[in-house]
Amino acid sequence: MNTIPLTLDAYRPTYTVLGGGRGSGCRDGFPVSVLLLNRGPMLYRAEMIQELVRVGFESIVSMELIGDSPELEGLASRYPQVRFICLHEAANLGVRVNIGMRESCSPFVFVLWNDQRLATSTLSSRFFDKVVDLDAACLVPTLNDATGSPVPSISHPAQSGKAFRIVPLPPKADGEKSLYPFDACGIYSREKFMLLGGFDWTIDNPYWQKLDFGMRTWLWGETIRYAQALRLNYDGAPPAEDTTPDADYGRFWLKNLAPALRGDAATLPGARMLSYLFRSMKGPAQALGDFKAARAWVEACAYRFKADATRLADLWDPLS
Repeated sequence: MNTIPLTLDAYRPTYTVLGGGRGSGCRDGFPVSVLLLNRGPMLYRAEMIQELVRVGFESIVSMELIGDSPELEGLASRYPQVRFICLHEAANLGVRVNIGMRESCSPFVFVLWNDQRLATSTLSSRFFDKVVDLDAACLVPTLNDATGSPVPSISHPAQSGKAFRIVPLPPKADGEKSLYPFDACGIYSREKFMLLGGFDWTIDNPYWQKLDFGMRTWLWGETIRYAQALRLNYDGAPPAEDTTPDADYGRFWLKNLAPALRGDAATLPGARMLSYLFRSMKGPAQALGDFKAARAWVEACAYRFKADATRLADLWDPLS
């Protein structure tokens, strides 16, 4: 598929919504709702929802797996704060997050998984005031594995010659920059997420999909930062990131690493075509089609770019 979406509304899969009656709205003064992503066994689904309700979230969107619905009607009647989204077809991570963002009603959306637990029983109003004041596209949490050890979930860019590298590290300081949201977790500004175009659903590999969103966020002048007060613990091992360069890497490269900033606009130089041909693992005709689609996308978004990848890495200061 050559076309690169400009907005998250470019693709709208079909789904059914269960629940969301009494009490499902977003209350004044509590600007964050929850987007709960599901994977693996659902043994503790009810306990997870109960915990989120107890913390104070009055609007929760739960993205369900296909065919995973026998108990949902009962849960929907017990927890009117929750809307269960039942997809009619398989969907990658980006599609599910995009749908959840559209279905959420708060200005900020806390994205987490069913195999994670909040490490605190409350989130103070002062914390939510800080969420608003920081004005970030996404605030990422502390992530600990089942043993309590910190996950290297903060990522920094580094330029090594002509190679652009991503360096994963444990978080160090509140407000630290991160290139992308690890495991897609964090508190997102719903408005900024929409303006950034959401996740690119044409990229299937979740690593390149998340990195594409993160790079676009920074290249377009928005920020992703670490919020020390926001802590999540995994029930088991955190998911492994598949960072293997594949066909999806090619699309990521064309959108984020290949564009060059010229004055106040980005361009995709024709000289990058040969570099892409070697990276794409595709035939010349298909690679040319991909390149033309990427060039059209860069042209459409040219004035959204505030930096290119080289400038981003050169000027990166984790605590600035």
